[in-house]
Amino acid sequence: MLVFYAVPLVSLFLFAAGSVAYLLWAARRRPSRQVRWAVAGACVAVLGYAGAVAYGLAFTDPVQVCGQKTLDNDFPLVRVSVDVFPPDVACYWTDSGTYGPSHPTVLGTWVMWAGAGVLVVALSVILIGRKSRASRWVRAGAIWSPLAAAMIWVIGVGPAMELSRTELYDECLHHKTVPPETKLIRIDVQDIERTVLPPSLTCTYSDSKADLLAPEQTGLLGCGVAFVAFAGVALSQAARAGRSRPRT
Repeated sequence: MLVFYAVPLVSLFLFAAGSVAYLLWAARRRPSRQVRWAVAGACVAVLGYAGAVAYGLAFTDPVQVCGQKTLDNDFPLVRVSVDVFPPDVACYWTDSGTYGPSHPTVLGTWVMWAGAGVLVVALSVILIGRKSRASRWVRAGAIWSPLAAAMIWVIGVGPAMELSRTELYDECLHHKTVPPETKLIRIDVQDIERTVLPPSLTCTYSDSKADLLAPEQTGLLGCGVAFVAFAGVALSQAARAGRSRPRT
């Protein structure tokens, strides 16, 4: 009842109230199109986050957010896990071993990411469009390279770091048996090492080692190199422009 009725109704009410306030602000201030998109994206992101945590109830009473699997309660609730960011409420039922946990507030999470994406794009366009001694493509690279690194971390590294020991063990086994034509043999996972900087999940087998986050690590390294290169070019262009300015 809470997830299917209360959260959507509260979200619609807040969206309507926010739309009225946004229209009044836009009519009085007359901001640029990019600023309007930035404000709208920020509001949608905040609204999505609030809906993803069921307006705080996920932290105070998460069982109420999960509710009941069926009317007859054929599949009772076993446990609930709540992540602050990215916001996620995972409900584990007696049949979750087969079908996995349910995520009743996943729509709010997607709305939050959509609003955050609009906000980031609008802010980057505003920054790139401002007058500067550095060229636009250099500033765009300096802005987008850390954003790409953040996206890699949120999509690839963050979820992997939150895996339980059992889930990591399954991932290590899956990595060892890919591609599908690999013959299934006895696989012993002797150890699983987890580090944050640099991010890595190293599976130690009896005959080899494998890092599950090797692609993400390469992507983060590439983004870091790109940021340093673009930032260096931007500083060089700004210094040359300052020297070439005629003295009065």
